[in-house]
Amino acid sequence: MATFSSKSFNSALYQSFRPGYNNHFFKMIYNYHRNHNGQFDIAVDVGTGTGKVAYELATTFARVKGLDASSTMLKNAVQKDNVTYHIAKSEDLSILESSSVDVLTVAQALHWFDHPQFFSEVKRVLKPRGTFAAIGYSFIIFQDHSRVTDRIFKLGNEPDQLGTFWDNGRLILDNLYKSVDIPMANVERHYFPNATLGQDQPLAMNDVVSMKHMRNYIKTWSSYKNYCEKYPTRPDIVDEAIDEILQMEGLAEEDEVNITWPTVVILGENSD
Repeated sequence: MATFSSKSFNSALYQSFRPGYNNHFFKMIYNYHRNHNGQFDIAVDVGTGTGKVAYELATTFARVKGLDASSTMLKNAVQKDNVTYHIAKSEDLSILESSSVDVLTVAQALHWFDHPQFFSEVKRVLKPRGTFAAIGYSFIIFQDHSRVTDRIFKLGNEPDQLGTFWDNGRLILDNLYKSVDIPMANVERHYFPNATLGQDQPLAMNDVVSMKHMRNYIKTWSSYKNYCEKYPTRPDIVDEAIDEILQMEGLAEEDEVNITWPTVVILGENSD
């Protein structure tokens, strides 16, 4: 996660163009928590970035704390009266009292953490029967443009593109956290899209965006920043890929595309 902590990282771009999380994701958390007799007093979002999840949690919880190791990210965090932000590493949540948190969330950040240390802290700060919830998503899928899906996957994975410029942990995410042991009780893992549910399934991550928006979204990737720092004089590798896509598909910058992300939602109950 060193790239996102860098003072030169563009957290304003991140806030503007990273995807949010739809109501289905939050309903899954709330329903799970309610079914385990959970209270809706304090929620904590770890690795909060610019606060996208913390902001949404604040509509349901009395108080929300967003924690991130990066002051660069927090300076562009979205504000709400019942949300406070704090600089804290995921492996050291000493800012939180033991057994004080009803729900603890992690969105698109679990792969950067030291898992044994992190979960030790999770189990300490959650109330008995408190809820842990994580979401992670991999490379984007263009619903109506399969060739674009393939080209973006190539951009993110090939060694002559951005494939070797990701911070450590990216492979854990691309496997949708299947290798991550979740030391909680009553663990549920939900994968989207789910082929067994057909076309009418709810999705945790989907959107309709312009190709211009897509260009800027990809420029929030940590691999893009790392590539640009190593090769500052080379042509912009993302612009080259998007321009190729526009020509290949006959699209314009303002044209909108239907997109989704392969996603996992993990839910667990604190047994301590």
